[in-house]
Amino acid sequence: MRFGIILDGGERPGDPREQALRDRLEKARQAGRHGFHSVWVGQGYLNNGWHATALLARVAAETPGLELGMVALLPLQHPVELAEQISTLDAICGGKFVWAAALGWRPFQFRAFGVPQAQRLSRFQEVLDVMKQLWTQDHITHRGRYFQLEDVPGAGKPLQQPYPRLWIAANLDPGVVRAATLADGWLISSRATLPTIRRQVPLYRETLTARRATGYIAAWREMYIAETRAKAIEIIRPYVEWLYRDRAALGHDRTLPTADRIDVPFEQVLEGRFIIGSPAECAAEVATYQALGVEELIMRCHWPGMPAEDAVRAIQLFGREVLPQFAA
Repeated sequence: MRFGIILDGGERPGDPREQALRDRLEKARQAGRHGFHSVWVGQGYLNNGWHATALLARVAAETPGLELGMVALLPLQHPVELAEQISTLDAICGGKFVWAAALGWRPFQFRAFGVPQAQRLSRFQEVLDVMKQLWTQDHITHRGRYFQLEDVPGAGKPLQQPYPRLWIAANLDPGVVRAATLADGWLISSRATLPTIRRQVPLYRETLTARRATGYIAAWREMYIAETRAKAIEIIRPYVEWLYRDRAALGHDRTLPTADRIDVPFEQVLEGRFIIGSPAECAAEVATYQALGVEELIMRCHWPGMPAEDAVRAIQLFGREVLPQFAA
């Protein structure tokens, strides 16, 4: 089992940006010191976020040897620009870059980019196709629905060949099949509950088998560890409640299976989504995912408004008490 830390989260609109950057860099450093394998960010456009590739380039200086991971909102991208950014990051981190392609779900982001949300799947597929061509061909000609490239040079070559490891982030069954068909792995949503994961893992495996292909399963999870479960819940409750209310109000439920709705009471939000509690309880939760066939857990332990030192303590405690139990 491998483990990563999500660097996003922590600040709310209006919080000092300088401190928010320091907090992210400290979380990255702590992840490196305590045995985690990767650090991750997402393309959170216009959501009090940071430019993902620029941030990862800075983070790389703090985490030599760690994998860099990014969730990319493909329908909002120009393939030439993103292909160059990713090949650059792959070189910066020594060929240890992983990216998870996502459809996106926030309507205001699509409006801001002038992209009709109804086009998100067709744009996703075309951007992905063009990027793969840019990385593997010296010259490409592409005449698509959204992009026209006439005999242009390929993008900068990434260190990983033919291109950096690609996962697809998916909530719904068609996305799971897409991950098994088009990518090297499947990234499970942080909103997916254990019953949904138990149902979808066989779908992913069966699709791989039909294609005679191999795959990889990673899960984006919420995590908080403390001396006891009660203490962990006490620390995170106000911040998690705020975040999930905010996401539900934005309409995130529309992209989730019915069983994974997030407009539910706090106790139900925790069920099957959070690795939470004492070290022994967290280790038992990790073992549950391992038994399901999940090979990597990428965890968020910092939510808007929460003091950064609470997140750092969770990274340290998990790294000392839980991670060694699952070391290869």
